[in-house]
Amino acid sequence: MSETIAFENIIIPKEDIDGIWDKVKHEIVRTNDEFLDENDVKSFLKEGDHVLWIVKEENSEDIVGVITLEFAFYPRHKIGRVVTCAGRRLHEWINNTVYELEQWAIKEGCSHMDMYARRGWKKILTEYNEDFVLLRKKL
Repeated sequence: MSETIAFENIIIPKEDIDGIWDKVKHEIVRTNDEFLDENDVKSFLKEGDHVLWIVKEENSEDIVGVITLEFAFYPRHKIGRVVTCAGRRLHEWINNTVYELEQWAIKEGCSHMDMYARRGWKKILTEYNEDFVLLRKKL
């Protein structure tokens, strides 16, 4: 009989970013692109523009997931937007973590959650609709 592993989702206050950075940086680096790298993300986290969530095995210091979020404001809506998401053993924690992110976003006054993600995430996050594709051309 296999044992079920429980996970904790923890919001890291902006004042604590420096103290945890070395434990999460390697996951954030995995999400780097030409527009946003780990240094940008760290600055946004420390300024409070983004929020850092970590996913840990319960009763352990083993961090298995790192997610950063921001809020986007529209005239009639506040949107919670996942900016980066990386980790290991995603299939074990992602659905519960996304549910907790959604509940937190509701408490923060959000009407929607956005995620910029590769199409492969649709297979994992089946309750999310693909409403549009972001096309971009470098000039």
